[in-house]
Amino acid sequence: MHHFSIFLCHGQVSTWCLTLRQAEVLKSLFQGCSYTLCSSEDEYLADLPQADITLTWLFRQEWFALAPRLRCLSTPAAGRDYFHVQPPAGVLMLNGQFHGELMSETALGMVLGMCRGLLSAVTTFGASPWPRRELDARMRPLRGARVLILGFGHIGRQVGRLFHALGAHISGMKRNLAVPPPDWFDQDDEIFGPEDLDSRLPHADHVLLLLPSDTGTDLLLDRRRLALLPPHATVSNLGRGNCLDADALADMLRVGALGGACLDVFPQEPLPEDSPLRGCPNLWLFPHSSAISPNYLDLYLQDFARQWAERGAAFSPKEA
Repeated sequence: MHHFSIFLCHGQVSTWCLTLRQAEVLKSLFQGCSYTLCSSEDEYLADLPQADITLTWLFRQEWFALAPRLRCLSTPAAGRDYFHVQPPAGVLMLNGQFHGELMSETALGMVLGMCRGLLSAVTTFGASPWPRRELDARMRPLRGARVLILGFGHIGRQVGRLFHALGAHISGMKRNLAVPPPDWFDQDDEIFGPEDLDSRLPHADHVLLLLPSDTGTDLLLDRRRLALLPPHATVSNLGRGNCLDADALADMLRVGALGGACLDVFPQEPLPEDSPLRGCPNLWLFPHSSAISPNYLDLYLQDFARQWAERGAAFSPKEA
């Protein structure tokens, strides 16, 4: 019988705090399980010795010594850089793979907000009584546009599916080209490797960054590559802040060399008050919030149960 130690509390986002109702879902997903829903670090550490599975936003390396029965450490966070820990042998670490359903809607909102003038209208109405002329030069259709998705994994594929359904053409960048394309691809869609990125950028209408912060992604979209984009192109980053040269992006937006940008992640978070990104024209900033939703943790629990069913059998119970 599994015992879950749950420490899913968040000081800023209420929907990232697991409720009693949601915790009770575990009893339907894992018949006969027990759980402790912890509201403080002290309560969590006191319960860890009984846990074979823990669901948490926070874990430190030294806490493994407090959990001799632990078989699985899971966090809702998508990034594998979230926990800076090395689990002992026999402990499975799982990250959330459910974010695409939510983030795809945010990504679509960002791109539609830029190419259909929704975000620009909010900005320009403050400076002009009737900004039709200003919007005339900015509004473009999404249908038929080339959307470049850098990072075509779990999230990238769901983002691509939503854009594809609205008539956009998808180019997804992925390291492992042996993975078959999704079943919704048609003749105008493609998967390409990082070595071909330079050749794809001049034909992109919208670039979406959904990259992790692992080796090889630092400043992947740097000043040189940003300059390869056509001047109407937009850039949206919902992955990690290390992947984009934010200073170069701000410089290009200030001189009108790009159509617009939406950033949800930054090299330093929270974004410093003196950042050159603040106040930059045609740039819209979000506080790392692209996956916020009332059903966030509901999706996480279903996703965790699926991943455990696929991988958990290999991790035998531990004796205390």
